[in-house]
Amino acid sequence: MQTTRRYALAIVVAVTLAAAVGCTGASGEPDGGSSPGATGPTGEDVIRPGRSDVYRYANGGLVATLDLGEATLEIENGTDHDVGEPSFYVLDALDGSRTDGRVLDPAPIPAGERATFRVELDVAPKDIGLVILVLGRDNYGAFVRT
Repeated sequence: MQTTRRYALAIVVAVTLAAAVGCTGASGEPDGGSSPGATGPTGEDVIRPGRSDVYRYANGGLVATLDLGEATLEIENGTDHDVGEPSFYVLDALDGSRTDGRVLDPAPIPAGERATFRVELDVAPKDIGLVILVLGRDNYGAFVRT
């Protein structure tokens, strides 16, 4: 039930974000380059090292920092229990569709430990509506862009 509520909240936030930024590109200028028939991100729209796209999740002693510019996911497990292998996914800013990110060589993080993982994501930054953290089989919720 809790996961259903979180998913519903994620959709509401994604739709709200889409309404707020749906007509502009990353620079705030009208986005004349995208069309309903587009096949996916290309060129400079793809997240690459060197960008400053950082997302953070912090709750109950668990802190996750997803740095898409550095292509890393750092998990600080300040809880008293182990957490499962990390993963994440993105909900599109316009239509809420899901794109899975890739965590390379994921592994569980023991209580009190910190781990950093390499990540990949093939989504244009302007298309990111919401980023969701998953640890093992548990959906932890949304990251906040910093």
